[in-house]
Amino acid sequence: MGYREVVMRNQTEIPQHLHARYGVRKRRIAPILIGILIAAVVSAGLAFANFRQQNPSISAQLLAFEVTSPSQVLVTWEVSRGPQLATYCVLRAQDILRTDVGYATVRIAAGTDYEQLTYALATNGEAVLAQVLGCANSAQMLVPPPDFPPGVKIPEQVAPGVAPSS
Repeated sequence: MGYREVVMRNQTEIPQHLHARYGVRKRRIAPILIGILIAAVVSAGLAFANFRQQNPSISAQLLAFEVTSPSQVLVTWEVSRGPQLATYCVLRAQDILRTDVGYATVRIAAGTDYEQLTYALATNGEAVLAQVLGCANSAQMLVPPPDFPPGVKIPEQVAPGVAPSS
């Protein structure tokens, strides 16, 4: 007799006598996929919780501003944050043409989770608008850069504020 190659593509092609002798177990893929899905969801949840713990959310809101002179505006705002980290807020003042006349990054030391602050923002012209552009746990933020006309010197700020370098 010659050798005959038998190729079985699935378990239904296995002869009954081999089923009886060796037993054939159907592999269920659904429980494996469910287990992988649960592990992925748990891992993503833990990663997100760790990220939020390392980078607590910060919210800031402008409460008021008062133009005290052509060279200064008092900006009052509130910050809600994680108290364990220093916070940086970017303030800006603009003139009637919406050109920047004052710009500073103000450092707020670690402390309480809510603070109401007032900062005397130095300007190089009379401001008609003041804004809190954003706050973060780092001085590097995605906020609009200073928009001073070419050749205009950005006014120096008093601590804890810092004017951007020209």
